[in-house]
Amino acid sequence: MGREVATSPGFAGEPQSAGSALPGETGSGGAGGIPERQAEIGSWKLSVAAPWYAPWMGPDALPGPAWAILASGAVGAALVLILVPPLRRVAWWTGYLDHPEARKLHTHATPLLGGLAIAAAALVATGLGIRLLSASFPPPALWWLAGALAALSLGLLDDRFGMHPAVKLIMQIGAALLFLAGGVYPHSIPDLIALPLSLLWLVSMMNAINFLDNMDGIIGGLGTILSAGLGILLLTWGSVPEAIFAFALASACLAFLRFNFFPASVFLGDAGSLFVGYSLGALSLIAASVGPGVQASAAALLILGYPAFDLSFVVVTRIREGRKIYEGGKDHTTHRLNRLVKGPRRTTLWLYLCASALTLTGLGLAQAQGLVQVLLWVLVWMFWLLLLGLRLARIPTS
Repeated sequence: MGREVATSPGFAGEPQSAGSALPGETGSGGAGGIPERQAEIGSWKLSVAAPWYAPWMGPDALPGPAWAILASGAVGAALVLILVPPLRRVAWWTGYLDHPEARKLHTHATPLLGGLAIAAAALVATGLGIRLLSASFPPPALWWLAGALAALSLGLLDDRFGMHPAVKLIMQIGAALLFLAGGVYPHSIPDLIALPLSLLWLVSMMNAINFLDNMDGIIGGLGTILSAGLGILLLTWGSVPEAIFAFALASACLAFLRFNFFPASVFLGDAGSLFVGYSLGALSLIAASVGPGVQASAAALLILGYPAFDLSFVVVTRIREGRKIYEGGKDHTTHRLNRLVKGPRRTTLWLYLCASALTLTGLGLAQAQGLVQVLLWVLVWMFWLLLLGLRLARIPTS
């Protein structure tokens, strides 16, 4: 069947247990206690290897998955660079514009629809990458795609016509349910707990990224870092098609910074922020479902730690002040950091640094040995973010 490439077992969403033997299992020496086994992707025979970098280098590495990832990444970036200029003109013609308001930082009308370019680029590039491997799409892929298109369509409607927060929340729940219909969620805990938590997590990530999309370059950069981190996790645990999507999304977000870094000439819009938030939440659930139990969930949680922190901060401070949670304002962590470091560029770069540190910690947990080490790092980051939140809460918002 050809040479072997390092990857890890199973399809996304397949429940696994440490003591179970699956077809093709060859031992128990994989990373983090994951058994070694073989599977087939098209004409390539795949077997487990420990380190995340195994698909890229080493005597037993095959460049097939690596080249598919690189090709899809290049296509994703190129499509964004090609699509954004005409979509920017379409936004002016059709009224997809973000107008200045007291709670916003920009001072002139700015085209939206940047998120449509990211979504189209990431999806097309993913299809190309998977076909380059002669691989099959994961069985739940149609459910995942349906949820992604639902989130994108919701954002497009909201960008143009506006939407009541309750209606928007119901539609977000619908998009999340479409994803969960594919059967992908952590199976290390009972379904009665896992399903509601997964639904809450996916809806929260859509709102977290939507909330964070309040300053030039933030989601483009964070989307790049977080998607790449989740892509590495998925490679670690053998979900190659899903990893291809993660890296395609990362490259699309990176290319979008050409137009969106301060001062931005085009915005993501709710369409883009909801699509990116849905995608990150979905990728994290896939990673948590294919990785080893609590370790996998903790790694995915840390990688998406900053969006979760900002959402929690905003919800807590608005409840404390007696304000509606969905009421916009300049009270996010980004706005307060902007006052602290004195400049949107510095704020954006600081966020990139924080997200990178959380992502690297999450990737380290993917190789961690023992539950104590995992919990220790999670508690360390929770304590640090709590201190940061207390400091930011003292910064005035007006």
